[in-house]
Amino acid sequence: MVGFDQKIDPGDETEKRRIIEMTLSIESAIMRLNKLADIGATVRCEAATGRLAEVLKNPKLPRKFCDESRRAIDALMLHAFMKATDIAAKAAIDAAMKDDQDSRADCIREARENLRGAMKYKAPREFQLKCERMIETALLTGGVKAKGPTKAKPLDTPTDGDETEASTGTPSEA
Repeated sequence: MVGFDQKIDPGDETEKRRIIEMTLSIESAIMRLNKLADIGATVRCEAATGRLAEVLKNPKLPRKFCDESRRAIDALMLHAFMKATDIAAKAAIDAAMKDDQDSRADCIREARENLRGAMKYKAPREFQLKCERMIETALLTGGVKAKGPTKAKPLDTPTDGDETEASTGTPSEA
């Protein structure tokens, strides 16, 4: 409450109001960033993080608020990269099970890129090992079965008269 002897500076009040509006805007942007991180949209998260980093450079914002916001942003970026890595690694394994080599290679590349991003934001070592095992599993899965007959396993089609010879191994009595 303002005392009788204090004068209210209208410029000071508007400045305080602007700072409060900026902090509310930053908090709502962090909430939107949380939703993006939950779905693993790393590109959109990085763009939003860049914009937030520029806003947080304002010297009029409280230092404690800026530090807390930066920690929250880093945690959300870690979450986004971990989620995107996990999604891409699982997609790579699914593509390998379906024997889709091109899709598998694309998903493995994406998983490795997202894993690098997660490690940049200090992901746990266990997460890195888990993802590397998933990528290795995707690399070793699929591409084994040949589509159609091969020299080792030719197409087994019986002919009209030779059906009994092929099945018994002895000539039939005719």
